[in-house]
Amino acid sequence: MATLVIVESPAKARKIAGLLGAGFVVRASLGHVRDLPGSKAEIPERYRAEPWANLGVNPETFAPIYVVPAGKQATVRELRQLAARADRVLFASDMDREGEAISYHLSRLLGVEQPTRMVFTEITREALQAALRSTRPLDLHLVAAQEARRVIDRLVGYGVSPLLWGSVGGKLSAGRVQSAALMLVAQREMARMRFRPATFWSIRADVLTRPKFTATVTRVRSSEHPQGLPIARSGDYTQDGALKAGVQVLEMTDGQASALSAYLDGREATVTSVDVTETRTRPAPPFITSTLQQAGGRLNLSAKGVMDAAQRLYEGGYITYMRTDSPALSDEALTEARREATRLFGPGAVPAQPRQYATRNPGAQEAHEAIRPAGTSWRAPAATGLSGADLDVYTLIYQRTVASQMTDAVFDRTAVTLTCGAATLGAQGRVLKEAGFRQLLQDDDPKDEQRLPALAAGQRFPLKARPPEGKKTSAPTRFTEATLVQAMEKAGIGRPSTYAQTLATLQTRDYVRLSGRHLAVTAVGLLVATYLARQVPDVTQQGFTATMEAGLDDVAAGKTTRVAYLTRFWTDGLSQTIRRASRDAPNLPLPHLDGTRLRAAGSGPHLVRAGQSVPLPPQVIPADLDDTQASAILQGTWTEKARPARRTGEKTSAGRARSRKTTPP
Repeated sequence: MATLVIVESPAKARKIAGLLGAGFVVRASLGHVRDLPGSKAEIPERYRAEPWANLGVNPETFAPIYVVPAGKQATVRELRQLAARADRVLFASDMDREGEAISYHLSRLLGVEQPTRMVFTEITREALQAALRSTRPLDLHLVAAQEARRVIDRLVGYGVSPLLWGSVGGKLSAGRVQSAALMLVAQREMARMRFRPATFWSIRADVLTRPKFTATVTRVRSSEHPQGLPIARSGDYTQDGALKAGVQVLEMTDGQASALSAYLDGREATVTSVDVTETRTRPAPPFITSTLQQAGGRLNLSAKGVMDAAQRLYEGGYITYMRTDSPALSDEALTEARREATRLFGPGAVPAQPRQYATRNPGAQEAHEAIRPAGTSWRAPAATGLSGADLDVYTLIYQRTVASQMTDAVFDRTAVTLTCGAATLGAQGRVLKEAGFRQLLQDDDPKDEQRLPALAAGQRFPLKARPPEGKKTSAPTRFTEATLVQAMEKAGIGRPSTYAQTLATLQTRDYVRLSGRHLAVTAVGLLVATYLARQVPDVTQQGFTATMEAGLDDVAAGKTTRVAYLTRFWTDGLSQTIRRASRDAPNLPLPHLDGTRLRAAGSGPHLVRAGQSVPLPPQVIPADLDDTQASAILQGTWTEKARPARRTGEKTSAGRARSRKTTPP
């Protein structure tokens, strides 16, 4: 027998087998083949008497117990048989920490004393041949980092989750990354509940040029303020609805707004200044894991949906490895991107020199390229034979990569100022001069502003006032999956490969729930976040979590050892916090409902007011409650409103469900 190549997935194995041809047998391990015990039944007999056996890790030495799960034993037997007959075994799992750990555990199970790694970032014939020529030994630093991550996740999960069972109730879970991410969305939800709107006015008028354009009153002069005061805008107010300290603006009443609008109507305004400047917009860098997940919203795909499609594309040989935080491209990719741009739009579509991008994330691991089409000759989306989400994601990656090497988009931006009596008005417009990369990415820029006619200072034009618009400041916007990924990346919470799974876990645990495209925090999610913030604050603090991630990076780089890392963060840190934590039930004031609290109880979250406590219906999002609904829940008269039918005419499951009535205990 010839060479045995072991990868993770059957799809990847089939693709690679077809490219390597005779002399190679390619098989899949189906992911990890050894892990910490998942149940008591999996704990080997020799460890069952140990007080820490249920953890699967000795918390004093951090020695893990590894077992082959029942579902993987047949796979391991087959791989052992193939390895025994092979002339050579190549471990070709992914080139990240998880892939390195898979190769390590396989080598131990198969009895390969000096394992050889075959690594590649794309599944093409050329890339595989290059990988065969440049095999390397196992990187034990990466293995140690993965093991440290697995051990700390087990210790945190098994250490903190029981605290939640005793305080919030139910079989809840906590985790190193999950809990910090939950705190981000919970803090945003609490900010929404604390928010108090402020009212401000927008006074606009059409300037009757040809074509006409719309100007907005920006300042008003008065005897008290001869230089004029700016009209209050949304950004002048705090989230409590008060003016920010030190801000001097004109807060208009509805009567003043109507009077000013009537004053402008029919009068002439004088153009006092016209400023025309050229502005340029650079194309965005090629995708990394986090930005690809964020862009999935354009396709109505969740972060997990995007990563699932990217995994299939990688295994099918369509794109390079999809777990990376480097936006850099290889010289071959730069050449091909420029060639594609030139093929599509001509020689003028690319600048004189290739564009190269560097990450702004100090914690990035830049060993890999950006996510791009695979190979040295890229397939246009229409020529791939793909369909559905796979085609959509490939198109996104192809266009973003090619566009990254195209010229800037160039605009003429015009800012005009006008005066009419005591009022100063302003307007802005923009005209596209050179499309550049926007030839390929038509929707990759904010909506165009109005186009202004040619104007000169001193010109006078009549105004036609529009009805004044009373507006309210907006509450902080809930996170979408895309913006939460962005916030996690900025805060250093997790790594690109963990984002999609973290979002999925938060929703599976019903800590957050999708409300349209936004993530609303459930009552259980708020109570869990409240308890953790008070009793185990380390797991919710961004700085602590980011430092833990940096420590794992140090282990991967050989700058510290696995045991030193785990001792610092567990023995000397988090374990002591967990030991001191009480199991008091969290009790959370709801700031948007006077005198109302959310309390954990054995039967689930309760709504509490004036000495009365009733179960909160599980479908109710606390931040969406108003006073009338809260009173109805407390009185036992609340019913769930059916949600509007979808445009197809089919109702949602919630809409089909019968209205449920609550009754006091």
